[in-house]
Amino acid sequence: MKVTIVGAGNVGATCADVISYRGIASEVVLLDI
Repeated sequence: MKVTIVGAGNVGATCADVISYRGIASEVVLLDI
C-alpha cells in the first residue's frame, strides 16, 4: 500500500515515522506544499 501525507512538518513527519515503523504501508510519500 502507498500512503501520501500532505505536509512535512512535525505532524506529517511523525505520521510518516509511525506508518513506516508499524509497517502499515510499504511506501510513504511526504508532499509539502
